Amino acid sequence: MIIHCKQCATKFRFKDELMAGGGVWVRCSRCGHEFFEINTRPDASIAPVKEQAASAKPLTPADVISPLKPVPAAPLKPLTPADVISPPDPPPQPKPAEGITTEAKVMPAVEEEETEDEEEMERPRASFWTPGRLVAYSILVFLVVGSVYFWLNPGITRDVLNFVSPGTGDRVLGPAPKASPVTTAGGINFTEVKERFTKSTASGDLLVISGLAVNEYEYPVGRIKLRGKILDNTGKLLGEVETFAGNILTEEEMNRLSDKEILAELQKPEGSDMANAGIRSRASIPFMIVFMNPPKEVDEFIIELSGVERAPAASN
Repeated sequence: MIIHCKQCATKFRFKDELMAGGGVWVRCSRCGHEFFEINTRPDASIAPVKEQAASAKPLTPADVISPLKPVPAAPLKPLTPADVISPPDPPPQPKPAEGITTEAKVMPAVEEEETEDEEEMERPRASFWTPGRLVAYSILVFLVVGSVYFWLNPGITRDVLNFVSPGTGDRVLGPAPKASPVTTAGGINFTEVKERFTKSTASGDLLVISGLAVNEYEYPVGRIKLRGKILDNTGKLLGEVETFAGNILTEEEMNRLSDKEILAELQKPEGSDMANAGIRSRASIPFMIVFMNPPKEVDEFIIELSGVERAPAASN
């Protein structure tokens, strides 16, 4: 059974077999307080607590510290369990009421019961990054990164939505511009033409058209200038932009440059990334056309040759 000190509330384990009668006197090994522990076992006799406590002999320091008392003019005898449990030669006790017994025994040293609070303090704190939380945060990061990617690339988002549910991407983001048949003008052909939508932090929505301008003349050319047009489904012109070949912008540049800065970079006649001069016959040069915040009604685009110059013949 577990008993508590009446003064410091320390918990102790107490053997049931040491509990007899109506209760026993015990002394706390922590604070030294003496108190009477009532026998709460089911087989204990019912007796008034005050009467039992009064009938029992109070403990003295000698009773607790030394299990033996010297007996004058008598040799020491070997210790027995009775000598340890109760003081020798107790004085006659008052006769208790009928059916009630009062016995006082000294409780031997017992181990202190470890309290729940102490166990809680010693228990190691669980780590915050449990496997479940790691999985949940990984999924959250994946969703955020995926959302940003699709937001910056509406063309890819449209294709994904159309793949999952045909027609959903066109209804949500509008139909993708239709590429017109590549025109041949003045001996310059346009091949590998691609279009895509993207978003710029500085300029907003962008429609980017890129490809290669191939020199079909029999002589070198330079300063190839192109004109891009966007139309609605009725053929109405919604906008046009002129740029020079040889000027290509990266995603990072399109994201940070303003609309005016983007147009200025694409309208360098000599080309900033590849020389727009001395392009030999059957050779090609990359180009890029960018429309700022195109209308949602865009249905198709057209690329035309706006200008080209014949390059001087190379001297032998």
